[in-house]
Amino acid sequence: MAVMKQAQQGAVTLLITTLLLVLALVVALGSYRSLFFQIKRAQNEVQARQQHWRAEGGLECGYSHIMNNKNSSIPNNLNTLCVDLELTYLSADPTNASTLMSQYQMTTLKKNILFQRGRSPGAIRSTSDLIVFGSTLISPPDPGPKNSDGKYECAAIAVAKYVIATAGVTNNGVGSAIQKPSAVFDNSADCAPTHKTNSSSQSGIWKNSSGLYEAVDVKNDIYRDETLNPFKDLFGYERGEWEKARDDTEFKFLSYTMTSGDVDCVSKFKGALVLGQPNQVWIDGSCQLNQASIDTMSTIQNAHPGTYLFLLVHNGVLGIRGSGSIQGVLFHFNSGFAADTANWNGFDTELIADLNANFDAPIKTLYGSATTLTPKHATYLQSGSFQFTGGMAFDTQGQIALFYNSLRLQYNSDIENSFSFSVPPRWQKGSWNDL
Repeated sequence: MAVMKQAQQGAVTLLITTLLLVLALVVALGSYRSLFFQIKRAQNEVQARQQHWRAEGGLECGYSHIMNNKNSSIPNNLNTLCVDLELTYLSADPTNASTLMSQYQMTTLKKNILFQRGRSPGAIRSTSDLIVFGSTLISPPDPGPKNSDGKYECAAIAVAKYVIATAGVTNNGVGSAIQKPSAVFDNSADCAPTHKTNSSSQSGIWKNSSGLYEAVDVKNDIYRDETLNPFKDLFGYERGEWEKARDDTEFKFLSYTMTSGDVDCVSKFKGALVLGQPNQVWIDGSCQLNQASIDTMSTIQNAHPGTYLFLLVHNGVLGIRGSGSIQGVLFHFNSGFAADTANWNGFDTELIADLNANFDAPIKTLYGSATTLTPKHATYLQSGSFQFTGGMAFDTQGQIALFYNSLRLQYNSDIENSFSFSVPPRWQKGSWNDL
């Protein structure tokens, strides 16, 4: 019995030992699997981060090429330009042409890019309502692109809402007998018949008795575009960011602020102009160009060719009276500035006299017979045979621009393009980690 008891105890001991060894093995195997899982997980995380960094590098590489080349859209050859990164994909997101998408293996990153908008065509582009007492002559207009017949889709006047010329509109076109709109322009073709207005009666765009916009005796060279945004189109900044545009060192504005009652803006900047080069001038406040001012600029420009003037008048009324021309571009921009008859105090009496009853009838045509608006509620007046040779832009959001006796428009893209307002592409804030 003793021998049997000892044998049983030995068997129990052996069983317990075996169970302990099995348990230890199970624990060891479990720990090993856990360790293996942790190692594998760490490897996957490292690999994921490496893929992320590679894809992020693709965004940086693509954006650098877009910046350096000043592209207006995302090119389709970025993957070739950034070949060292061995990316799966680097181009525009198929669902959004302004989103740069970078993919490396299983990781995809996206970032929105803000490109400067192309401007709407036109020798004059305006969110102001344009009222011409007299005739309008455009020679030459903005030629625009050619159509399938080889004719130009000319653009003379683009407005957000209204334009009216009491004595008609004549577009002289861009044919061989007309001054070229640029030195290299091919004038072997003219404006398409559908884009060449020639009228002698009251013409323009306004609402009819049913409240619908109607083009009256004008063709497609005079058109309405309610999306017009001249300020943003030119400077790349929103209207509310005008201080950023004014103070942008790339734009090189000569900046001046007019004091109350002082409207002689030309005297402020004429001595600071860089002769023989284009000059950008920003005026905060009201501004008047009388015949003496026009003659001063003409004398400077005739003596020093290439001294083009980009004149921007902000938050004020602008009055021009006289004849002749200034080689340059005019931009009138009001933001938070209210139209008021008192705004014209301080201007020459001859100019104020041109804010007269001749405008009453066209004002009523645009705004209705019950309107309380008068010519002195305008924020721009041009009187006489005068023109800026590079074009004009008005961004006063529904305020009135008046032209007394006539409006002469001349477009020259060489002069317009001489002013450097190119805004480079930039990341859209908040669409990535704002690199």
